[in-house]
Amino acid sequence: MNSWKSNAVFYQIYPTSFYDGNGDGIGDFVGMIEKLDYVKSLGVDAVWLNPFYLSPFMDGGYDVEDYYQVDPRFGTMQDFENFVAKAKSLGIRVVVDLVIGHTSFKNKWFIESGKNERNEKSDWYIWTSSHAERYPDKTIVGLFERDGAYFINYYACQPALNFGWIFEKEEKRGDWQMHYTDERLVPLREEIIKVMQFWMSKGIDGFRVDMASHLVKGGEFETEDPKLFAGIKWLWEKLMAPIKAQYPEVFFVAEWDNPVTSVGECGFDSDFILHDIPCYNDLFRNEPGSNLYRFFEKGHSYFSKEGKGSLKEFIKYSQHVYDKVDGKGSYTVPSGNHDQVRLAHNRDDAMLKTVFAFLLTHKHIPFIYYGDEIGIEHDFSVNKDGGFIRTGSRTPMQWTNGKNRGFSTFDGELYLPVNSDENQSVESQEKDENSLLNTVRELIAIRKEYSCLNAEGDFIVIEDGYPFIYERKDQNGSVIVLINPSDNNYQREIAYSKVIKAVNAQLDGESVTLGAQSFAILKK
Repeated sequence: MNSWKSNAVFYQIYPTSFYDGNGDGIGDFVGMIEKLDYVKSLGVDAVWLNPFYLSPFMDGGYDVEDYYQVDPRFGTMQDFENFVAKAKSLGIRVVVDLVIGHTSFKNKWFIESGKNERNEKSDWYIWTSSHAERYPDKTIVGLFERDGAYFINYYACQPALNFGWIFEKEEKRGDWQMHYTDERLVPLREEIIKVMQFWMSKGIDGFRVDMASHLVKGGEFETEDPKLFAGIKWLWEKLMAPIKAQYPEVFFVAEWDNPVTSVGECGFDSDFILHDIPCYNDLFRNEPGSNLYRFFEKGHSYFSKEGKGSLKEFIKYSQHVYDKVDGKGSYTVPSGNHDQVRLAHNRDDAMLKTVFAFLLTHKHIPFIYYGDEIGIEHDFSVNKDGGFIRTGSRTPMQWTNGKNRGFSTFDGELYLPVNSDENQSVESQEKDENSLLNTVRELIAIRKEYSCLNAEGDFIVIEDGYPFIYERKDQNGSVIVLINPSDNNYQREIAYSKVIKAVNAQLDGESVTLGAQSFAILKK
């Protein structure tokens, strides 16, 4: 794996909610440019931007109307180019969302595809051969003149682009189903490559690929049977190869939840471990009300004060992934994202410090969701732009204790309301050297200083209960990490030469006493 990737720490920005630079109540590129110095102060290496393309925003921008335009709410193409230039001047790389599983139904490609007469876009989307031929739970009919039902990926406003089908696992139902190698699908693939080349030419460094596993239809993508991935592997080879040839350092991170396949088999550099994987919920989201999907909530997370969670499945899964992807890439355990209940829900700053101690010393590529570094709470009362419960993780960044928490000078109603807790602001936490914000900064600096903490260093589990104790090791040295998120106290004997960082822990010789919500990072 390229060194910049293995050493990188990412920061995710939801553009609508980061900073309003023109005073209209909505975040924009002018505002993001102004706050890039803050992003740099965290010590991160790259940012991931959620969609900023022209969109009717019926699903938070994940319904793209035009891949080649910046939505006016965020500014102009020149504003975007200025953002990239400022980021580059600060040594920050830029990764953008690539949403190619579907478009908006207002996209000009789809409007052409929805016409009854054949045209060059007719095969760019998946349509059945008749309005009477439906595919249960996946098709919409009656909105366009074409005699057929169109497939969707998520909402009715998001028609699925046609990358073909795998027929090994699903019987072909009609001539409208094209095999993924069908020559009629070449023009769409070529257009997607042009989209990527367009944004790479603007100076970006890579893509977070939305719904990366669901482009080719059919097959059971949640398994690890290589036979079932023939189509999607073939497709990603076709899509990635020309970009990697032209831009060797490009970064591809998948929304897939299966790094063994996405990284190990399909050429991605990383993949997110999210709530679709039970062991991720074992870490953070097993308690009632903490998960986007209630059926994932099993009762007890590891990072909770009660100390009843378990790491065993997470560690087992991690080791399995390392066996398959080491040398090819890594995975990512994000602090959160725009689709999840905020990390701070039911957690105080002391607990969040233990979470970040883990996230920034674990063997992976860390992604920090904007506002998690100051403990912004989830707002369960809001719903906007098709977000539903997810909307609560998209409220404005809280910069100051003044008007609109410093997000905007707007006098009217903001895009979303800001939080009311004064402590959850950059202004408040900058003044406190022991704040969550400054602890996160220090942990990022530690990760940078000790190469064994990057995504390629060895990860050796010493204890997998309470406390969680592990060693990170490479040719330059070794670090021992002890983490106790519970209310209980623990004492361990550890040989070390230097205390790198300790919070709520007492060290006396080789004796380490971990208090409630504590951690210690020790040089071996």
